[in-house]
Amino acid sequence: MRRLSSLVLSALLLAAAVLPASAAGQFGEPRYLVKAFLLKADKTFDHATNWCGNESVCTFTVGDYEVGLDLFMSGKSYRLRVASWDGDNPCCYFANGSDETSVASVRPHAEVLYYKTGAGRSKLGTLYIALESLK
Repeated sequence: MRRLSSLVLSALLLAAAVLPASAAGQFGEPRYLVKAFLLKADKTFDHATNWCGNESVCTFTVGDYEVGLDLFMSGKSYRLRVASWDGDNPCCYFANGSDETSVASVRPHAEVLYYKTGAGRSKLGTLYIALESLK
């Protein structure tokens, strides 16, 4: 498990190193640098980085999935959504069955994601997400 954690941390750092030079689509000053790493159940992964500014909702794409952060004005917590409209099995649901979850800290965080199947649910993978304050 420790090896997996160091692999994820390394991937987040690598993702930060390949940032776009400008904050395309960003309005105003960037407020957070968001790093996301999706480790899928089949051991493949996708990653992305994005800037989030003063708008309350920040969305970006990680592989085939749209990640949405609903930032609260305090800057210390956010609501997290992950969605994909492709295919027969809509994604994504969290462990409690909800399509949205609250994250009480901007510290690195992991959430297990599932998609619904005819027989119940299947694990998509784990989303690791970190927000770095730029202020």
